[in-house]
This record gives sequence, structure tokens and C-alpha cells, in this order.
Amino acid sequence: MKPSLAAGLQYAVEQAVTGMAGKGENLCLAGGLALNVLLVAALERCGNWKNVFVQPAAGNAGTALGAVLHAWHQVFRESKRVPLVDLCLGPSFSAEEAKQVIENCKLNFRYLLTTGELIETTVRVIHDQKIVAWMHGRMEFGPRALGNRSILASPLNPYSTENLNIFIKHREPFRKFAASVPEEVADQYFEVGSNARFLATVGRVKAEHRKLFEGAILGDGMVRVHTVRREENPLFWELLQATGKATGLPVLYNTSFNLFGDPLVCTPATPSAASTPPASTPCSSATFS
Repeated sequence: MKPSLAAGLQYAVEQAVTGMAGKGENLCLAGGLALNVLLVAALERCGNWKNVFVQPAAGNAGTALGAVLHAWHQVFRESKRVPLVDLCLGPSFSAEEAKQVIENCKLNFRYLLTTGELIETTVRVIHDQKIVAWMHGRMEFGPRALGNRSILASPLNPYSTENLNIFIKHREPFRKFAASVPEEVADQYFEVGSNARFLATVGRVKAEHRKLFEGAILGDGMVRVHTVRREENPLFWELLQATGKATGLPVLYNTSFNLFGDPLVCTPATPSAASTPPASTPCSSATFS
């Protein structure tokens, strides 16, 4: 699709949805169209609604959340509200399980014993202009990598965009990455709405930082912003804070831990398996890129 045609279609969609939504206090969005982050940003900026909320797994898979809540309220007659605290709802794997897989693959590795050592090592590697495959905790539910199955790089690395797209993701150079930042300092660099905590919108880079984030800018200063709350993802938040202390910039480029067209990495050995593989399972090159 030609850029001008795509831009025209995007504008038409934004105008149509904004007109249908009307005005009011709270606007909630779901469905596949709500995965259009430019549309969400347009609704946040238009001023017709005080609050705009997007169900962050808005595609067909997200109906599972609705089914669970329907059973909770209608079948079991529970009145208590269930807040959507985070989307880390998938399987998790212990350090020992990951260690067994790596040993089976005959890979060289170093076992980091403490959280502090893990954070310190990761910051040093990123500061050395290397790219980190970051896997911990429960896998994200939905289409966005939110810091548990992510590939991370520093905006200060002049080659990060090229390396991520060409050599790791194998996709077109115009594709951009999210910028993950602690929520409490996000406004120092970006203008962004509340849906950024689930990577469901786009923000605008403040003018004084446009040059710094040019590798992630979509156009007109727009960028995918991921605001990270300490209470929702403390390890990733700590990594961003430590990166800020070491480099002066508490922001990391974040893209999904997979190859283009593949699902998110799930287990230590395979990108999409739902459970720990047996010891004889061959290693996945995607997992250890």
C-alpha cells in the first residue's frame, strides 16, 4: 500500500470512529480496530472524552478475558470487580528450568545469582552497545511485548535500529520500536496518554529529544511509548532505573522477543510451546539470538 493511500485511510478511520464515539466521560474500546495505536492516540487527543481506555488484548484472543469475567459475574454471581493490573498472565519458568535447557544445548553461560548482579550485568552489556534478549517471569498475554519477553537496546546505540531490524528481526527498515520508560519520568521525554502502560497508543517525543529518539520516531515526532509501573513489573522497572543512573537516560528500545511473523518466545527452549519441553527437545535459535 502506498504511503499516501495508507495515510488517507488512517485519517478516514480516525474521523469515522471519532464521530461515532461522540462525547462523554469514559470511553472504552475493544475489538481488532482498537489495536490501531494511531486511532487510540487520536481519540485521546481529540478532547471529546475525559478518559479513554483500550482493552489491551483487543483482538479475538482477548474475548477469553471477557468470557472469564462473564463467568465470574453471571455464573458465580460474584460482585467484586477484577482490575486489569497487568497482562503477564502466561506461563513462567524457574531459573533451574532455563539452566537445564541451556546445558542441554551445550551453550556457554554464566549463572547470575542475585537480582543486583543481573541488573548490573544487563546494564553493562547494553551500555557496550549490545542487544539483550530479556526473558523473565510470566509471558505477556496479547500482541505486545511488555518487558517479560522483550529484545532490548539503547537509544544511545547509533546502530541499534539497523541491528534490530536487519540482523535480528529480519524486517523492513521503516518498522520502529517502542521506547520503554518508568512511568514517573515519562513526561520528561514524551507526551503520552494512559494507554501507554499496555503499549496501546503512541506518544509524541518532546522537541528537545527528537534527535535522541530519531530511530524510533514514526513521523511527526510520534513514537510508541511503553510506560512501566514499579508495582506491575518491578524487575523491568529496576532495569530502566539502573540504565538511567548509568547513562543518564532511563529509556530502552523494546521490541518483541521473536522473529518477524513468529509468535512471542514462550519457553526457554521454543518460541511458542506452552509447557517446559523435555530434555531431548532441540534448541531454538530464536530464543538465544
